[in-house]
Amino acid sequence: MKSDHFAFLGQNILFQRDSLSLCVSTNADPQAAALLQQTTYGTEGIRYRQLGQEIKLKQLHQPNFFHLYDQTELIGLYCLDQRPIDFPCATVNSYYGRYLAVRDDAQGNGYGQLLKTTAVNYISQNVSGPLLFYSYIESKNTRSIAASLRENFASVARLKTFMFRRFSPHIDERFNVVSVADADSILNAIRRQYATYGFRNFLNINYRNHYFTLKENGRIVAGIQANPIVWKLIHIPGKLGPFIRYIAPFVPGLRRFFNPSRQSFVALEGVFFEDGRTDLLPILLESVLSHFNVHTAMWQIDEKDPLINQLNSRQMGRLSQFQPGVTTHVMVKAVDLPSSIDLGRSPAYVSSFDYS
Repeated sequence: MKSDHFAFLGQNILFQRDSLSLCVSTNADPQAAALLQQTTYGTEGIRYRQLGQEIKLKQLHQPNFFHLYDQTELIGLYCLDQRPIDFPCATVNSYYGRYLAVRDDAQGNGYGQLLKTTAVNYISQNVSGPLLFYSYIESKNTRSIAASLRENFASVARLKTFMFRRFSPHIDERFNVVSVADADSILNAIRRQYATYGFRNFLNINYRNHYFTLKENGRIVAGIQANPIVWKLIHIPGKLGPFIRYIAPFVPGLRRFFNPSRQSFVALEGVFFEDGRTDLLPILLESVLSHFNVHTAMWQIDEKDPLINQLNSRQMGRLSQFQPGVTTHVMVKAVDLPSSIDLGRSPAYVSSFDYS
């Protein structure tokens, strides 16, 4: 009966034991969205749930969904999304790992490791190399880090998290949503901006028509991708945690930045400037905040990225800063990569579609 059920959903069974079945499909099980809505991310530090994941489930490039069932009830999920990743000297067939989720009442049984190991082995056995598996994992997410290390993943880059904030953001008169006519030129400008970076993946530039620019005399001088995100904060560590969760949302002013039940912000990627115009960055970001009626933007950026100097400048505002003690690793497992590719040498391009 179970086999008939999974065949009906277009799934191949990879593993079975007692009432457990692990299957793979190019389509997400209809139960996946509900599972993700109840999944809490993070082990130490901030713990949160991502809202609106049912939209992204349908927007992945070439996904392979790995479903773990108890009978026919979905209790675990992992996805490896296939895409080409560019490095300065080569393009590599790659799989980005996302949605490692196990239902709360099923945790502690090694199911996350089972999902990840089965998924990586399945791709490795069915796709010829060279291959690259990679994920963004926060250092405080100790369970996910441990699962990756057991699968022989290694950290090749460290990302810092920058929070840009404005109390009352305003839109600059030069601000525009990118037009269809400008879309190709924008993509070419981004490619030039990041030509020396690794892990380049521009598949989600202008995702949901959310690429924004500044124009001067009809010429685009700066631009950035901004994706609106909503989290529900489950736990905030430290002495200020209870204050932020239970008091700040009711204090005028503070609630612009703290609403744990619905923490709204934008996630950034794919910036570009004309030469010498990095001074436009705070103007562009403030306009983006005003456009979405939010007060915070999050940006994950490689610690080797030269743009960090600009983000550390006073121009970004006294409310903006890198998050202290927050480090995210680019965890990778390489299969038959040519020796010419040094994964950690160049700054990594970081996709906000993937990290949010």
